[in-house]
Amino acid sequence: MQRFENWVNVAASIGVLLGILFLGLEISQNTEMMRSQARDAITDKQMMFSEWVTTEPEMAAAIVAASQGLDKMSPEHLVMYSYFMVGVWREWENLYYQFEQGLFDIAEFEPRMVRWHSQMLSREAHTLWTTNKEWHAPGFRARVDAMVADIERPGI
Repeated sequence: MQRFENWVNVAASIGVLLGILFLGLEISQNTEMMRSQARDAITDKQMMFSEWVTTEPEMAAAIVAASQGLDKMSPEHLVMYSYFMVGVWREWENLYYQFEQGLFDIAEFEPRMVRWHSQMLSREAHTLWTTNKEWHAPGFRARVDAMVADIERPGI
């Protein structure tokens, strides 16, 4: 009888270990699925912004007008450009959050940072960022502020 109970205990222990291993595998697969979904959603949003600019002549005109200076823009174009940039930054903030949560790896994050940098090169983007940055999470805000400070440093 004792021997049977020992075998039952060993079998139960093996069952628990197998259950833990299975749970670990499920968590790993779930994490990979979440990474894939996060990347797909972020790409979809980026495509939406690109489509908006390429299919809406007024949006494209607002972006061109912004390159001439915010003070030279019509009120309508200034509103369009401002809301566009706020949307862009919100999308960046989401990407930054996904990266911080480990759902977006550094190999995918760094090229996007290069794009962020190129979009923040304009004085107009700096000005709008300064007036809107408090709407964003502190970590993301610090990241973009550092980028802007780097851009504004003399000699760069």
